[in-house]
Amino acid sequence: MYYIKRYWRIIFPIFFICLSWALSATDGSHSEADSLWWASMLGLSNAFARKLAHIFLFGAISYSITSFVKGLNPSVFPSHSQIIYPIILTAVYAAIDEVHQITVVGRSGQVGDVFLDTIAGIGGVLVYIAIFCFFRRWRLRHVYKKYA
Repeated sequence: MYYIKRYWRIIFPIFFICLSWALSATDGSHSEADSLWWASMLGLSNAFARKLAHIFLFGAISYSITSFVKGLNPSVFPSHSQIIYPIILTAVYAAIDEVHQITVVGRSGQVGDVFLDTIAGIGGVLVYIAIFCFFRRWRLRHVYKKYA
């Protein structure tokens, strides 16, 4: 049972990576139509909506990878390797994703998107650490109140 609890977190990184790969595999005209639809629904420019999608998707990938890596070795606070590895994995996947986009008709890979995705990965790790610290502090506060 402990084995299942320990490794269930791999589902989320795989889901977000598959979602990213599927979105990258759509041809240029369909991708443009989808982003225009989302941009009009959110009231944003098309370019900003595309960049926002990159930030959200790669932030989620990095967050879920951090959760998986942290679950492999639960400790009091995430170690350096539990912070650095998800960022590196997200950056490598961002580069692979942009290379994949070059092979799709009507799409282009951009180095700027790799940098944006890496920054989003750093943001995902920071969000994970902030949430981890908040819940750890909240849990400890309630434990101390219980025994005080």
